[in-house]
Amino acid sequence: MGAVKIPFTVALLLGGCGGTSTTPPPPHRDDAATLRLDAGTIAVTPARPLGLADLAGWQWRSRGGHPAFRVARKAEGRNDWAGVVAACSQALAADPTNLEAAWLLAVGNAKLGKLDAVTAPLQLAGAGDFGKWGLASLDQPGLQPYLATPAGQAWQRRVEADRGPFLAALSRALIVIANGDLYAVADQRWYRLTRTFGGVVAAFAPVNGHVLAYVTRGKTSHKLAVGSVDLATGMTTRSQELDRGPAGPAATQLAATKGGIWIGQQGPKPRVLSLAADEHQGLLVPTKLARPAGAWLEVYASGGVRLHRVPADVSADWDDQGLASAIRIATSNRVVTVPGQIQGDSIVWSPDHNHLALVAQTSDHCDAATPSVTAYAIDTATGAATELARGHGLAIDWMGDRAVAIAGDDGVKIQELGGATTSLLGATNLVHPRFAPKCEALPTEAPASISPSGDEEPAEN
Repeated sequence: MGAVKIPFTVALLLGGCGGTSTTPPPPHRDDAATLRLDAGTIAVTPARPLGLADLAGWQWRSRGGHPAFRVARKAEGRNDWAGVVAACSQALAADPTNLEAAWLLAVGNAKLGKLDAVTAPLQLAGAGDFGKWGLASLDQPGLQPYLATPAGQAWQRRVEADRGPFLAALSRALIVIANGDLYAVADQRWYRLTRTFGGVVAAFAPVNGHVLAYVTRGKTSHKLAVGSVDLATGMTTRSQELDRGPAGPAATQLAATKGGIWIGQQGPKPRVLSLAADEHQGLLVPTKLARPAGAWLEVYASGGVRLHRVPADVSADWDDQGLASAIRIATSNRVVTVPGQIQGDSIVWSPDHNHLALVAQTSDHCDAATPSVTAYAIDTATGAATELARGHGLAIDWMGDRAVAIAGDDGVKIQELGGATTSLLGATNLVHPRFAPKCEALPTEAPASISPSGDEEPAEN
């Protein structure tokens, strides 16, 4: 979604002890190192890379350790914590990267009083999915005895030290949809933002500067639900189910409003998804307000999605489909034309405002063999256009001043201006929906399942 600049402060805590550190000894069996200071010795949890290296790393539910993890979940339901630990250990032996099993093993060890065995699995889960388990670990009731130990205090310092780099990564990340969930991609690391396991069909960003709204669709009920991701805090709210509304082609509309997300549907009265600070569950509140001015998203009952917005510093004689044969750039007074009709909703500025990217409709006679839309990068000083990609439906965004992210027929790619093209394997769309002529039947983000393996994430209690 382009870079969202968010101020933050990084607190590198060393327990308040003065003095000069020496080289720490090798890690203990719980993977917590120690730091020797003049005033004494404190434990230090070594840093690990945050996020995962690729999308495939998040697919542990399809790997060999997951059957044992499901056994662990059943044991958890019986409060059989010895069974939880045994099954999670088996799951991690088969797949050492199963973050769910690592989290549940850490909680299970704490429940059994095996506090010296908590750090290693907790660090695996907390670093891999910091937004979920790193932050949650500080408030998790089952971990409180552990957090009171020197190793637990070291873990708390590690979480506080990692919070700043995590939020900094989110602030400059490209947000993509992959396997029906939202991920932030920054510096070749993938950070999971939503945890619906395949339910996300659309997203809208930014709301109030740094908040994403996301829309899920139930696999069998087909009901829509709306949640949010705050990139300034890393917090994701659970999605709130909306009324189905009357049958037919009616669309659900989302727009930004003060303090939340305005939601309009045909039939039910408009509501606002209120976004209070530190609130894990957004609150749907009825409102009499009409749709606020500015950009808005339509999610159709058929599964299609369209973003409506007026591009900044660009003027044109737009038709009722948002198309124009030419645009004028206000900053340079350049008139830009490209082959076909420019789609105004698609226009996005580079962070330094030296370029803009857009999608043009080049054909309204759709067939499988002929691309109907083309993406271009425009030099705002000269008005020169550079073709980036062709397809049957395209979405574009910037990933830095000279790199364009393009979602097309074959997934998401990063195109350096005048340079190489890199694929983001597994990503299917950007936050901005793909634009295509009405005659094109684009595949929608269809949830394979809200929970592919038939179970849910480990509980946080």
